[in-house]
Amino acid sequence: MGKTEWLVDSGASSHMTSVRDKFVSMKELKTPVRITIADGKKTDAVAMGTVVLKLMDGTSVTLSDVLYIPEVEGSLISVAKLVEKDVVAQFSKDKCVFRYGDANVLEAKRCGNVYKLKTVGDEVCHAATTSRKEP
Repeated sequence: MGKTEWLVDSGASSHMTSVRDKFVSMKELKTPVRITIADGKKTDAVAMGTVVLKLMDGTSVTLSDVLYIPEVEGSLISVAKLVEKDVVAQFSKDKCVFRYGDANVLEAKRCGNVYKLKTVGDEVCHAATTSRKEP
């Protein structure tokens, strides 16, 4: 997975990334948060902050409360966290669209068995939407 790829994860409890330079603000956690990843291994989130995703169409989306987990490769967008903020996720065979009110917030293209959001600098899949902050 590239440093600019974000996977849509319906099983993730939080947004998370191992890429420190994606954060526009970050606070170290006084007590690390223990996370169980998909393969059952446990690791620690050591910081939390805000990430701005720059999309291919020139717009950006802000994700808050993103966990920084240096020992896990990649980045995940939590469907559960977005739904908590009244964002609606619509999955189809070729894409996942996140809507807030009447506007598309994010669109991720299906690549194999995963949905990938393409951000600036990524060369693998395609996605584009309008500029919105996570509610």
